[in-house]
Amino acid sequence: MNIISWIFASIAVGMLVNLIIPRRLSVGFLGTAGMGVLGGVVLAFMVTVAGFAAELEFDVRSLAAAVAGALGAIAVMTLWMMRYNKR
Repeated sequence: MNIISWIFASIAVGMLVNLIIPRRLSVGFLGTAGMGVLGGVVLAFMVTVAGFAAELEFDVRSLAAAVAGALGAIAVMTLWMMRYNKR
């Protein structure tokens, strides 16, 4: 149950953040959603393994970690695009 909520929350964050990223720095909706899922699931899994969130049941702390991880991964991706994609 947790991983499904992490994935969908991270996809939603990626899609919404892509609306405010400038076009020259964007990698598209799918790229942003994919990067959000990667960051969200990794951070939420680490929070769960560390014992800060409940395992095998829905937990708001792990969902908040997924949203924070998605935002962090998208921020890193945007900074990468700013650095290496000079047009």
